[in-house]
Amino acid sequence: MTKAERIKNSLQKTKERRKTQRPVVFEIKLQNLSRRKAETLKKAFLEAKWLYNWLVSDLERLKLPANKVDTVEVKVGDVFEERQLVVLGSQIKQEIADRLKDNLRALAKLKQNGHKVGRVKPKKFVNSIPLKQYGVTYSLDFARNRVRIQKLGSFRVLGLHQIPPDAEIANAVLVSKPSGYYIHVTAYLSTTSANSSCKLGKDIGVDFGVDSKLTLSSGIKMDFELYETPRIKKLQKKIAKTKKGSRNRSKLRHLLRREYEKLVRRRKDVQNKVLAFLRQYRTVVFQEDCVKGWTALFGRQVHASGIGGLKSRLRNSLEVPVSVDRYEPTTQECFACRKKHKLSLSDRVIKCDCGWTCDRDLNAALVILRKGLGLSPDQAVGPDRPELTPPEREDAARILGSNPYIRVSFLQ
Repeated sequence: MTKAERIKNSLQKTKERRKTQRPVVFEIKLQNLSRRKAETLKKAFLEAKWLYNWLVSDLERLKLPANKVDTVEVKVGDVFEERQLVVLGSQIKQEIADRLKDNLRALAKLKQNGHKVGRVKPKKFVNSIPLKQYGVTYSLDFARNRVRIQKLGSFRVLGLHQIPPDAEIANAVLVSKPSGYYIHVTAYLSTTSANSSCKLGKDIGVDFGVDSKLTLSSGIKMDFELYETPRIKKLQKKIAKTKKGSRNRSKLRHLLRREYEKLVRRRKDVQNKVLAFLRQYRTVVFQEDCVKGWTALFGRQVHASGIGGLKSRLRNSLEVPVSVDRYEPTTQECFACRKKHKLSLSDRVIKCDCGWTCDRDLNAALVILRKGLGLSPDQAVGPDRPELTPPEREDAARILGSNPYIRVSFLQ
């Protein structure tokens, strides 16, 4: 068997194996960096920017083998100078070129679909370096809590305990943030082992909103908003008064990026807590609402909650997510008899002629659950209707209560 045939067979086996796996990204921080290692990492990101901009300036260079490029031209003022690529490995160089090719293909596809696109421009800085192959471009030492990166050396890391022993480790990305350097490792976990996390053993419907960000069909309401902090606004005012290109402006911009990173991490922690709670259920049903359209009326509230990112993660990270079409009238429909009612935004309670009286958001969550599972009204209404159980209260207090930005209420 030739080398090409072995690679083809290996790819086919990997595709079959991926059908029973789900991808998970683990964030690992590089810590205890010496001055020499910090300078090496800084030089790696600088060389990645040089190589990317050198390829962008003349796309014909993409035909060259990028892994063999050792010298590039860098614009300094009005002249070009030659710079040596010292710390970038061969696979990293090739992956930077492949990333640019993927960007060009994506732009070409958008242009074919009628979108207006511009040309690829040089970057002022590069924040991520791709690490393509585990075991070659990078490797992890779980016993010593270290990571080795091609030509960059070995680094002590924090967070390897997150990766399960049975995880199949794939590629990774070396990321530069204001708070330090991180490695985002992609690993594949078995879906069969993940299904065992269902503790509550029941189905749940989720209604997204602006006033209450999530309303569950069991009667739990969650609200969370994280606005820009006063320190962010203060730094923005200081930056507006500085001179462009000055060292003070660069320092303030670094502090501002660090504050925004803290805000993003807080929002992500809220999403993690909500997803961890929803994973306790057997099946999660939600509606494909157009969150982007809500920003026209409630832009600040929607942006501060990060509800769009939460919905995307809900769709991709849960094991058994079921969605309802966005045009289904879940809010206006009575859960008990399916009668349609015209409700304004100020109407928070739905009252039907059949005798059904319910909170507007809770009724919508119940309708979403019924339509998602394909139940008739007589199957959905009755003693088996979802209700809040003591284990749900305990899990909500334990998981959601650990984040100070999540406000939880229980409907009677």
